[in-house]
Amino acid sequence: MPHRRQGGDHDHVSDTGERSATSRPALRMVAAGVVGAVVLPPAAAGVLTGIFLGTGWVAVLAVVAVLLLTGLLLVVAPSESWFGGSRAGRGGWAVAVAVTGTVLTWAGWVAADAAGWGLSRSPVLWWPAIGVLFALVAGVLLRRWPLALGSLGTLVVIALVLLGAVAAVPEDAQDRARVGELLVAPVPGYDLVPHQGSWQVVPSDARRGGEPSPYVRLDVAQDGPDCEIDQYQSRYPSGPDCEVERPGLFFVERSDVIAYFHRLEGRRLVLTAPATFDRTALREALLTARPADPPGTFTATVPGYTQSSATPELTEFTPDDKALLPGARHIEFVTLGAVEPQCSPVALECVTESPGLRYQRFEDNHGYTRVVEDKELTVRGGMAVSRDVLRTAALDARQPTEEEVDAMLETGQPAPRGGWMRQAVRGAARFLFG
Repeated sequence: MPHRRQGGDHDHVSDTGERSATSRPALRMVAAGVVGAVVLPPAAAGVLTGIFLGTGWVAVLAVVAVLLLTGLLLVVAPSESWFGGSRAGRGGWAVAVAVTGTVLTWAGWVAADAAGWGLSRSPVLWWPAIGVLFALVAGVLLRRWPLALGSLGTLVVIALVLLGAVAAVPEDAQDRARVGELLVAPVPGYDLVPHQGSWQVVPSDARRGGEPSPYVRLDVAQDGPDCEIDQYQSRYPSGPDCEVERPGLFFVERSDVIAYFHRLEGRRLVLTAPATFDRTALREALLTARPADPPGTFTATVPGYTQSSATPELTEFTPDDKALLPGARHIEFVTLGAVEPQCSPVALECVTESPGLRYQRFEDNHGYTRVVEDKELTVRGGMAVSRDVLRTAALDARQPTEEEVDAMLETGQPAPRGGWMRQAVRGAARFLFG
């Protein structure tokens, strides 16, 4: 009997040890899931923020995100993995979990959206989903067959369910749903056109005839006889209507532009302006032309214009009146997810006219932001568009008609969310489920 008791004690200790040995890797799986769920979303948001700050910031924030995610995974890395228990092995496990977990999260995100599940719009769903994926990836890489095979099987089931759901949805359904959420309103005298995943309305006359350039330019060319202009060059106008005012100073007029030519220091200076520019003012401006810095360049005093660039061949002047700039008469409708209302820090003016309706003015444009249910609509226009027109457009905004949705999709807009990953998910769904 004592012998049996000793055996029983031994069996009990053995069972306890086995459970402990199994529970430790399982806890590492859970820890990896927590790290992925907590770190990946803000890290991805930081990298996206870097895109707006510039290429250098993207690289810096991406490196920080990778180091943070991998470093925290290294802290919870187990010794019972296929990479071994050494420091290098634990590091390899951390990198493998970070890379594989991130890629699978991206693919799952894209697949869930393509299936119409709306995962990307619900933080309540995406945090646990990320945690589960990272935990399962960690489990696959453990040197514990029950956990590894169970994790792999679960990943396969999740993939099949997602791809099956994607295959059941028409390929353009996601795009149609997205375009259907882009609010828009008709504006008298304007035509509606798709514009990079948003709606833009442009003046009807501008679409028919195009808008003339509002800029004034000073070209520097080789000198030659008055009114002798190479008709095949495109830097400045040429044509039969040439009027010599005095030797070295002559005027050329075309339907859309006018130009004065003037000889200075053995060179021909050509000041070109829109046809609406006053001829006398253009001549007086050209006569102020003079050498400038940097050396080899020329400048002039053009009323109502400011020099914006200068090279030895060309100096450009931009109108001070922002209503004359290209696109100043255009209106754009941008629909995003609703966020906490706040004024932009770079706005020159910000007025909350009513709950859910805010006006902001910037240097080159102005517009209204309106909250519509769970969406935030911004109606933005150039400085040639009146504030009243923008307010009316914001208040009249509605979902697009089927014809407008078709017109947007025919132009290839909006660009597919997910890019090549979306195409890969669609391809896998077609291959498996037809």
